[in-house]
Amino acid sequence: MICLFGGTFDPVHLGHLHAAERVLENLPVAEIRLLLSARPSHKASTGASVQDRWAMLSAACAERPGLVADNREARRNKPSYTVDTLLEFRAEHPKEALTWVIGSDAYALLPSWYRWEAVLELANLVVLARPGPFPTLDPTMSAVTAQHRVADLRGCHKGGILLLEDAMEEVSAAEIRERIAAGATVSHLLPAVVANYISTHHLYGG
Repeated sequence: MICLFGGTFDPVHLGHLHAAERVLENLPVAEIRLLLSARPSHKASTGASVQDRWAMLSAACAERPGLVADNREARRNKPSYTVDTLLEFRAEHPKEALTWVIGSDAYALLPSWYRWEAVLELANLVVLARPGPFPTLDPTMSAVTAQHRVADLRGCHKGGILLLEDAMEEVSAAEIRERIAAGATVSHLLPAVVANYISTHHLYGG
């Protein structure tokens, strides 16, 4: 099984890393690939450059066994679509099961993604839930969840949806950027190597 966790990582923080490690604990995988989304189609421009976000992600993953930074989406000269990345991995690893990691907030909005139905035709989904109530699902996603939810992804090649409770901490990249711009401390929210990089390169208005 190949496990993929995409994001803008602007910046990568302890919440991202905790979530990735929770996935490692619960799935039969030796590593999880953190894919830097350089030009996400559903988000406005990022706060840091692709180069800076890649440097921070690479440094953070290098310190943590089982986490691998991947910049294949950043190397594309076009917006990042999950289905394109999955098709690329499928071509490279035709016999491996693919699993895409997604936060519960993004999962609730899955029908807004480009070719979203193809995602489940290519891969499993691991949905990371925050503490507290799960986001409200519309009728489409309620039906999808009821049809595809599983308790274990072992032996599931594609189309399974596994919910991990309390997998995400209450850490927000947007809040971190705002705190840095305001001169507030963020060292408790970031790996030391990332905090040092932000300080050295004067990112986010700090």
